[in-house]
Amino acid sequence: MNSLRIRILLPLMLLGWLPAIGAARFMGQPLDWFFSAQGFILLAGVFIAGYLVSGWVLRPVTSVMNATASVMRGIPPVKEVSEWLPQDFWKLRCDINMLFAKHRQSLNAAETHASQSAQRLMNAERLLREAFTALQGIFAASDEGVAVVDAEGKIIASNSKLDEFLGKPLEEVGGRDVKHLMEAISARFMESDKMLQWVNNTEKNPELRDEIEAETADGNQRIFSMRTAPMQTEGGEVIGRLWMLRDCSQVRGLQKQLRESQKMGTIGQMAGGIAHDFNNMLTAIRGNLTLAELSSGGSQSPDVRDKLQNANHATQRAADLVKQLLGYSRHTQGNQLRKVTNLKKLLADVQNMLRHSLDPRITIRVRAGMETSFASADATQLEQVMLNLCLNARDALPDANGIIEIGIENVMHRSPNGMETGEFAMIAIRDNGHGIPEDMRHRIFEPFFTTKNPGRGTGLGLSMAQDIIREHGGWVEYDSVESQGTEFRVFVPRTSDPENIEDEASDFDSRQSQGPVGQRGTILVVDDEAPVRSIAVNMLNFLGYRVLEAGDGQQALDIIMRSGEKIDAMLLDIYMPKLSGRDTFKQLRAAGNDLPVVVCSGFVIDPDEFTILGEGRCPPVDIMLKPYALEALSKAMAKAVKTAQPPDAFARQMAPVMAA
Repeated sequence: MNSLRIRILLPLMLLGWLPAIGAARFMGQPLDWFFSAQGFILLAGVFIAGYLVSGWVLRPVTSVMNATASVMRGIPPVKEVSEWLPQDFWKLRCDINMLFAKHRQSLNAAETHASQSAQRLMNAERLLREAFTALQGIFAASDEGVAVVDAEGKIIASNSKLDEFLGKPLEEVGGRDVKHLMEAISARFMESDKMLQWVNNTEKNPELRDEIEAETADGNQRIFSMRTAPMQTEGGEVIGRLWMLRDCSQVRGLQKQLRESQKMGTIGQMAGGIAHDFNNMLTAIRGNLTLAELSSGGSQSPDVRDKLQNANHATQRAADLVKQLLGYSRHTQGNQLRKVTNLKKLLADVQNMLRHSLDPRITIRVRAGMETSFASADATQLEQVMLNLCLNARDALPDANGIIEIGIENVMHRSPNGMETGEFAMIAIRDNGHGIPEDMRHRIFEPFFTTKNPGRGTGLGLSMAQDIIREHGGWVEYDSVESQGTEFRVFVPRTSDPENIEDEASDFDSRQSQGPVGQRGTILVVDDEAPVRSIAVNMLNFLGYRVLEAGDGQQALDIIMRSGEKIDAMLLDIYMPKLSGRDTFKQLRAAGNDLPVVVCSGFVIDPDEFTILGEGRCPPVDIMLKPYALEALSKAMAKAVKTAQPPDAFARQMAPVMAA
């Protein structure tokens, strides 16, 4: 029995027992009768009657409770229970079921949303952890010393770079107090008072963003940049400050070297302009000396002949010096000036220049075998490489007994980037200087890197030399032993075809068989410099040509268009007023005129640009650099006259120009 039935049974037994006692007393029974067997039988009957009545009374209540429990669990009540339920219960059951269904639906949606939120939270936590790890790695690996300070002036984070600058861990400097840190940092600089004053400005202005540079007091001439910036919320509230310390010594050094390099570039441009004008004067001087020497026919006295030869040699040396200036000042690249070059002759020229530019106490030794060495190269660039290496060797020599040894040798060698062995010419430059320190060898080819004192070098010599040799298909190697010396080895591809080497002597000797003036052809000389033009005319007349003159490009075009006579070739200067040599050449080729042209200039010229100017038509026959010798002029003009066109074809090509 459950407690509810007991609670109902007790009142029912009491209600049944009291009337039974009253009836027994009314019938005259004594009280002891109730404790007899008949009394117990009566009590048992009352109990049974109360038990049955309580069960009958509780049955509908139990059915309702069971039905309610079934509804709460979402299952229908059993058949025995449903018989005792009223009809309104079923309507209530439907309402309750709908309510529970909505509740379950809301609960399922809430669970789904909670699961999704938990997943998003896990992803956000993972991303935050990854971002924190990345930031921590960046913070630790930064090349700047960083300190993060909160609003109370406590250092909440710092990296090892800051400890490296301080020379000890931050905690040993003064705990996590930013004031002690700033005092320790300021003490490391030469102007510590200035640094402290700058730091104090940030306390007066919390939103200050500023940067200062100062030199350290450790004698290493290091320059550090110190920056500060506030940490602010989106609302603009300052919650802390960042302090960043960076070593900018190398950057400032590179900037200084860049300024020096730009200064040298400007000087190079000026040297190029001066060299151009100087070349024009040398052309006139050298030409007149040559004509004076040849026109006498050997009748001059030995003393006069020696003086003319010495003057001619001096002019040649001056031309070589100007050639060097032009080589340093030009900015062209490529193979426009590459010809088959006799490297041993080039080595001899470098030796002669070194003898006049180095201290006489320095011993220069040349080591070369009997075998010839030819390479397709720009002679001026190779000369520049050799001079750079020799001057570097000079700067490394001891004060006494300095030796520079220059050698050339033909070798079979495997290139660093190739798998096959090839033939190379190896130029070796060795000195007995102090050598290259071990810790600097990996940087010697870096632009602007130099170990020389300020004013003695820009750090571009080796870098420029390496670039030039790479453009020629070669490479540079070196060996160095400290206190013993250094050897640089330059490898350039050899060529076994010296046919392009022009034999000036044999070609020039052909002038002995020349006939009267004009027999060899007609040449138009175009140059704005009267002395240069005059010497070219005299040389060509001496060589047996008939010569016409023009002072600029426009005058040359007028002569070509209005002349009824055949012109075999043209000697064309580049830099002229009114109409430059380039524009003159372009207009000739645009009109369909393929007149052979020999271009001459005091500047280095790129033949490819004339190919573009000619729009695919005949390029210049030859390009000569001033000052040119009589031999070179003879060869170039002879080559040009050989390619001249027949007169009828020439007339047909010039007809459209004359009609215009």
